[in-house]
Amino acid sequence: MIDYKYTYLIGVLLALIIWIFFFVTRKNIRKEMLILSLVFGIPGPLAAYVHLIDWWKPLTIIGTPVGIEDFLFGFCMGGIAGVIYEYIFNKRVEIKKHKIENSKFIFLLGLMFLIYFGLSLILKLNTFLSAILSFSVPTLIIWIKRKDLIKNSLISGLLLLIIAIFGYNLLNLITPGFFDAFWKFQNIGKIIIFNIPLEEHIWYFAFGCFFGPIYEYWKQGKIIKNK
Repeated sequence: MIDYKYTYLIGVLLALIIWIFFFVTRKNIRKEMLILSLVFGIPGPLAAYVHLIDWWKPLTIIGTPVGIEDFLFGFCMGGIAGVIYEYIFNKRVEIKKHKIENSKFIFLLGLMFLIYFGLSLILKLNTFLSAILSFSVPTLIIWIKRKDLIKNSLISGLLLLIIAIFGYNLLNLITPGFFDAFWKFQNIGKIIIFNIPLEEHIWYFAFGCFFGPIYEYWKQGKIIKNK
């Protein structure tokens, strides 16, 4: 059996394959992908370090608590979630530059990190619950301000969840038993659906709902049919 120290790396490489495929085959989503990948990839290791408290503790290829895998995971998830609706349904974002409001984007990201780190580190709330709330509150703001993006949001969450289900099941075939090796089920419970912990279903859906429409919200863009 493959050593568990390679499990996380294999998982993020599977995600990277999808990211590269999206990036190579659709030129008009590349800018959006890169921006959102960096937005979630750069702070990814810090967020992952907090997860170690009570959620999961994966092995990294170099044996450190946080590794390059955490950056790659955030990088891939940010980019994929941000464009998956546009890619699958052959859409693109039409932007009128004079309407761009950077403060909206900064506010939502700042709110996400404030909720996550504040609840986890200051109020000592379970990091899974902190993460879900950190995605859900900004998502609700987007829905209230831009009702036209609700469809994008929900479908992005569902599509990202479907990818995660297939990806995790493939990874479990390659390195079976890694959930029991990495996840701290004593803190989050052990409800398994489609061979995956319930918390992972919720996380990917919530993350997709937030990151799916965030670029369009930031740029005041309209989703239209891709020519």
